[in-house]
Amino acid sequence: MSLIVDFTNIREDAKNELNQYQYYIGCYMMAIGMGEITQDNHLEVYARLVLLNASNLSTDEPWMTLDMVKALIGAEFNIAYESKSKFSTRMIKATLREVERLEAKESKEVA
Repeated sequence: MSLIVDFTNIREDAKNELNQYQYYIGCYMMAIGMGEITQDNHLEVYARLVLLNASNLSTDEPWMTLDMVKALIGAEFNIAYESKSKFSTRMIKATLREVERLEAKESKEVA
């Protein structure tokens, strides 16, 4: 199935600014399991982006900022919703794998 990103209902200035990033935004939305950005869920969308970023042990800000998420209110994606508990479990497992990978890398460098 193809990824569908629908910016029809977002602000006009956001369409002009973010249209070129539709594919990347859609990929991020797939990664966090959210099919739309609404006034009611935009903070959860951003929180999930922060957790996704943290699962890679990154100290950088997520590529999609809170202002970008706010500008995308009204965007829709053909992505199945992933519950908070499933997403949280997946993120802790990903973080643990990354920590284990870094531990193994450090062990090899010391040896």
